Amino acid sequence: MANTFKNAGIAIGTSRTTLYTCPAATQAVIHALYISNVDGVNDADVTVEITVNSTYFHVAKTVPVPADATLLLDKPMNLEAGDIIALTASTAGDLEVFASILEIA
Repeated sequence: MANTFKNAGIAIGTSRTTLYTCPAATQAVIHALYISNVDGVNDADVTVEITVNSTYFHVAKTVPVPADATLLLDKPMNLEAGDIIALTASTAGDLEVFASILEIA
């Protein structure tokens, strides 16, 4: 089995925005999610979801991220082939996310 470290990052939209999809014949471990509020004035909420058998389940739901702050989700999240991690922001342009991912193929 080959292990590959990956990075993923996106600006989070106000509709479900896919951060990462686990490739076929692969498993992945999300080591950490760093969700940053790049708005210097306004707070924003974030929702994090992961699919299991094509159904979305909440990892975090409408969690506040204060202005100029970062929310860290640092517990491992395991994904199987085809699983998706997606995020939704309460306000467009306020939140960005970075993920540290280990792919196992």
